[in-house]
Amino acid sequence: MNAFTITQYGTPEVFHAHKLSTPLIGPKEVLIKVIASGLNPMDFKVRRGDMKKVVPIKFPKILGADIAGIVSGVGSEVTDLQPNDEVYAMLPTPQWGGYGEYVTVKAKYLAKKPTNLSFEEAASFPVAGLTAWQALRKKAKIYHNSRVLINSASGGVGTFAVQIAKAARADITAVCSAKNFNLVKDLGANEVIDYNSQDFTQLPYQYDVIFDVIGNRSFSECKSILTHNGVYITTTPALPEVVSSVLTKVGSKKSKIITVKPRKEDLYQLAQYAEAGMIKPVIEKVYNASERELVEAHQRMESGHTVGKLVMAMNFPDADKAD
Repeated sequence: MNAFTITQYGTPEVFHAHKLSTPLIGPKEVLIKVIASGLNPMDFKVRRGDMKKVVPIKFPKILGADIAGIVSGVGSEVTDLQPNDEVYAMLPTPQWGGYGEYVTVKAKYLAKKPTNLSFEEAASFPVAGLTAWQALRKKAKIYHNSRVLINSASGGVGTFAVQIAKAARADITAVCSAKNFNLVKDLGANEVIDYNSQDFTQLPYQYDVIFDVIGNRSFSECKSILTHNGVYITTTPALPEVVSSVLTKVGSKKSKIITVKPRKEDLYQLAQYAEAGMIKPVIEKVYNASERELVEAHQRMESGHTVGKLVMAMNFPDADKAD
């Protein structure tokens, strides 16, 4: 099979295409022909070596946690999936493998792809969609009329968060750049704030939930604009937020860290929302499966200005067929 691998940490140029053996299927595993792979900031952080103390990896390594594809084969103990099923998944850390033409994954991580989405659209969902879902529905437990502020609302996680909050009929304030105001309003934001001209931590309002997707404002900075029982959630577990998440377990205002989990049941919830038209993918660009375009995609992600998601179509020019 074809795959993009890294053999060392470094710049995007460390990616190289290689021919590898198609992985063997374990009893509880499924072999997936990957049609599209979603790209996430975790990918470039691992590639650069930012995460090596937390998530050590062995080289050569195939990155990529988001996949959408077709079941090519199933293990002897798998009963709920069969060849030709269309599926999507978040591959668990540090297995990954989404930048490959085929990947094996335990059946417990796979869900049927939303029927109304293309493979490229479905591949944009898992990591970002699960992060937003688990943050807002599981940790914050948002409800009708919850006042929710989403910092970095136009990025991958943010665009899902706005739509999930809208589906819960929350009152949403979105923080992003002015050029993305129309996008986040279309997704469901009631109010928008340009981070270049206004500091949202100084607003004269209070919120039940502050979802700091980008992780650039601390709990201490946001505490004054939280309601009495308000919840601050961040995706970035810096030391001050780890400490505050422990210290606020007892008391009113809470600080929480979201660490996304590859939960199959949550993927099915996202699929239901997608099929009902309550969540739609926001994709800035779909890249082709070439070294040049993968390098370009990582450079774009590292710029920090991606609108929605980036996806790679796994359309290798000399694609293999599984044995």
